[in-house]
Formats: sequence, C-alpha cells, structure tokens
Amino acid sequence: MAKNRKIAILTAAFAVAVVVLGAVMVNGAKDNKVEEPVAVTEPTVAEQVEPEQADPNATLLFASDYQEADQGAPSDNLRRILDAVKTDRDSLDGLIFCGDYSNVSGKSNYEITPEPAISEIKGIMGETYPDLTEENMIFTQGNHDPLTISIKSPGLHEFDDYIVYVNNTEIDFPWQQGKTSGSLYKVTHTAEVMKIRLNKLIEQGEKRPIIIAQHVPLHFTARTASVKGTGDNLYSSLVFDVVNEAANDLNIIFVTGHNHSAGWDNYMGGSCYFKKPGDTILIPEFDKNKTTTETYKKETLNFTYLNAGYTGYCKGSPDSDLTCTVCDIFDDKVSFTKYSSEGVHPLGADGSANTDPDDTSLISSDNYSKAVESPQQVELK
Repeated sequence: MAKNRKIAILTAAFAVAVVVLGAVMVNGAKDNKVEEPVAVTEPTVAEQVEPEQADPNATLLFASDYQEADQGAPSDNLRRILDAVKTDRDSLDGLIFCGDYSNVSGKSNYEITPEPAISEIKGIMGETYPDLTEENMIFTQGNHDPLTISIKSPGLHEFDDYIVYVNNTEIDFPWQQGKTSGSLYKVTHTAEVMKIRLNKLIEQGEKRPIIIAQHVPLHFTARTASVKGTGDNLYSSLVFDVVNEAANDLNIIFVTGHNHSAGWDNYMGGSCYFKKPGDTILIPEFDKNKTTTETYKKETLNFTYLNAGYTGYCKGSPDSDLTCTVCDIFDDKVSFTKYSSEGVHPLGADGSANTDPDDTSLISSDNYSKAVESPQQVELK
C-alpha cells in the first residue's frame, strides 16, 4: 500500500510539472517577441576625438659648436635644422647654445671673439621664431671663445618654468685640464659653488627642471687619456659627484658640446648621445700629480645627460649628422626630440670603437651605448 501511494504521488507531481512547464512555454512564446536588430552606427569623424595633449609649459632648443668646416656654413646648417623643427614646433620659448662660435686654424684658446657669430645666430633664430626674445637666449663659453658681453655669467638664471645653470670654460670648467695651470683649483671651486647653490634649491623645494649648460662634457674619452695628452676633462668627477647627489632631489638636465670631431664620443654614440636617470656613464678617475688618466668609474646617473647637437661640423663619428635638440617641459615630465635637417633624428646612436685615435684598449665594448630613438620622456620628481 505504501509503495502504491508513493507511485501515485510521484505520478501526480509529474503531471503538475508538465502543466506548469507548458504554461511557461506558452506565456514565454507570447512575451518574447523577436526584436528587430538595433543598428549600431559608427561615430562620425567629429565624434572620434583623441584626448587632447597638453601644451608644454616651455619649449627650448639646445645647440652647440657653430663652427665652419667641410659640412658647409653653420648659418645654412642651422637654418635647415630650424626649418625641420618648425614643422612640429610653432614657437620656442628659449635657446641654450653650449659654446664655440668660431673656427680659425691655430687659434682655439679664447682668441677669436664670438660676437659676430652670436649676432648671426640671434638673427637666424629671429627669422624662424620672431617671438623668441634675446633675453631668452643663453650663450655659454666654449674653448674657442673669450668672455664677451653676449656670454652669460656663471651660475643660475631663472625663468618661469625652468632654471639654467651656466658653467663657462675659462673660469668654471676648462678644457685641457691636465696641462692647463690652475684647472684643479677652478673645477674644485666650481663644484663647491654648485653644491651650495643646488643645496639651496633643494631646501626651497625647487621642482622646475634645472638645465646645466657646459661646453666640455663630464664623461671619459680618449681625450681624457694619454693618447691625447691633455687630460681634457680630468677633474670632471668633482662636478659629477655634486650634480649626481643633488639630482636625488632636483630635476637636473646636463647639456654639453665640444666633442664633435676625431670620434672622441664614438662609444657614447658619436654626435648623438642621450642618457636617462638609471643609465650608466664613465667618469674619469684622477691623480692630482698626473696630467692624464687611463682609468674611470662606471656611475649610475640620477640626472639626464645629453649633447646639445652640433650645428657646424662633426667628423669621425658613427653618426655625423648635424642636429639640434628640442626640450619640451610639461607639469609632470620633460620630453626630448633631436632634429636634423631631415626631420626627427635619433637622440643617440649605437656606440662603436674609435680607431683614430684607437680607444679599444681604454673602453671595452660592454660600455658602448645603445641607440635611442626620439622622442624620450623623463618623469619629473
């Protein structure tokens, strides 16, 4: 009896389930009418708006070594490069020129006035960028230039969105330091003064980019060693140590010129080199009783380091194109783009050995730089 009752109950439950399911299916058929597909329209051209790129707070041009040789008149070179820059940059807010405005055979130690060449540069800049004022053009001293009224004084020059720190050659950072009397004293003094001024900026909480403009570079090359015999930047570690320490807190950009012939910078990329914070650099080690050095220390950069770009001539380099560098300053970053007369140019070339003079025994291939494309961005602290 119990078994038959269980079967009867199960049978009744199954019947109820069938009825309910049938009702659901009928009602579903009534309610779920087939909808016509909704047309999806593509956004119009006007609707396809890219997020706007913020305009830079300031756009600067870096250049160096306005010297005539077999690559033509520097005035023509500069005009052609500026024409390329103009296609991307309608305006410039500043110019920083890192020295050497003449090239007369046998005369290189501050003997030829830079004034005619600087006047020419100002005129060319005004032709292309008429709103760029002379007050926003900074010219530093190179080893071919005596100090004249157009050469900016050493130290800090403040602008709304950036600061320029000038080191001139004769007083602050000489060339041929190993054989030039008083060079160790001058570079030591320069480093001490820089430390005081940079520490003051740190205390003030300075966030603007600080562009150190100096003709002679900091890095080791055969020009520092006995193969050349002059110890060109023998004492650069004194300045490097101060700048690298300060760059833990400050946004520092170090811009140089000078090594545009004889392939001195081949391992760095020749006429185009660029290094970001975190990259390594070779800095000379010196003995104050010696005039040259064959040794260097590999240091990690806390600041951005590049050459300005040469506008006169470049020889013996894996990349011998004449260039300038554009620096765009934003609220949170700085962007760097190199230009030749052909347009955007790599910021850095692949490093290679220099065979004349031979530096293969001095600088091993594991120190050769890798190519760096334009543009590159560095985040601000």
